Amino acid sequence: MRFEAFVAARYLRGKRKNRFVSLITIISMAGVAVGVMTLIVVMSVMTGFDIELRNTIIGNRAHLRAFPTGGQALYEWQDTVAQIRQLCPEVTGAGPIMETEALLKNGNLTTGCLVVGVEPGLEQDITDLETNLTNAGGREFGEGKPPGDKEIVLGYRLAQRIGVQVGSEIAVFTPRVAMSALGARRGGQVFLTVSGISQARMSDFDSLYAFVNIDTAQMLTGRKGVDGIHMKLGNPDLADAVAERIEEQLPLGARTWYEDQMPFFKALEQEKLVMFLILCFVVLVAAFNITSTLIMVVIEKRRDIGILRTLGVSTQSILTLFILNGLMIGLTGTVAGVVGGTLFIAFLNPIAIVLAAMMGIQLDMAQIYYFDHIPAVLVPSDVATIAATAVVLAFLSTLYPAWSAARVNPVDALRNE
Repeated sequence: MRFEAFVAARYLRGKRKNRFVSLITIISMAGVAVGVMTLIVVMSVMTGFDIELRNTIIGNRAHLRAFPTGGQALYEWQDTVAQIRQLCPEVTGAGPIMETEALLKNGNLTTGCLVVGVEPGLEQDITDLETNLTNAGGREFGEGKPPGDKEIVLGYRLAQRIGVQVGSEIAVFTPRVAMSALGARRGGQVFLTVSGISQARMSDFDSLYAFVNIDTAQMLTGRKGVDGIHMKLGNPDLADAVAERIEEQLPLGARTWYEDQMPFFKALEQEKLVMFLILCFVVLVAAFNITSTLIMVVIEKRRDIGILRTLGVSTQSILTLFILNGLMIGLTGTVAGVVGGTLFIAFLNPIAIVLAAMMGIQLDMAQIYYFDHIPAVLVPSDVATIAATAVVLAFLSTLYPAWSAARVNPVDALRNE
């Protein structure tokens, strides 16, 4: 094997009189490197998006929600919370929740929203509502305090649509049932004071959601009970197990954060897989370059192959020699791609800002996604998979040229020498 490896390494360099083969060898290495680098960068960015979106979603939504079956209201919710905490030690925070659609009006401006009723004293242990009312984590619009009686917290985009700020008074119309001299009628108007502006860094929360306390939610809906209990777990990945336990031992249904967003996360998984398969064609093109390079090497080294065969070198050694030659090209390109991809990920955001400035593009991730930077997470298993794929494709690309080199007849190779 030392002999084959030595000759294979020597064949990476072209003859002094003809550097064309060495040039296409470098091009082949560069092709593999670019393909591997592209795969690493794209997969890392998609993984980063997945993780960032997941963390943002489970920060603004409860990990688990329990509710009475049959669409009934839940009364004495404090007792239900105590039962859930006793049954499920994984629960770190739990509180009541109510939801209703509403129409907000400020002067001549109106907009629809989803009003969520929570218990502010408990909500800080369940979601990031209290944090969203501050400037923590790069937030620019969060201000105010959690809602009290006859107070409301608006998502900052929702507040901008109707032109209100902290301290403003707005009219809230809900489809509650009210009794009058003419009997029951639907619809009601209540004036609430804006106590806070929330920046959840999620498009739907910032644009559609408003928050009130439970007493105000019951006033808006005309209902006495609550819709259910939402809770936070020490580990959100245990939500399925806890939900199953609640459904088995309590007269409640349960729904996890993943079930609420399942289509979204499934779409991300499928998109990541499809992107990997598509970008593998970049590496495949580089593998074809290796094939063409080795064919050129076989043509150039035809006389050398004939001499080696007459000296007693076996067909198997010739085959191994050219396979090693191609693998050296593939491995070198793969290593260069891994290093280049890792460095690119480390400086991804500064590079993106510079490129955007050069092209005159305004890079504003917050307007499109839920964060103000390009997230990227380098997963070792993804890097290993990409590197292994590149090496396997490089190996497969060597088989035909190596086989054709092993079939060279030494008599024909030396006949014209």
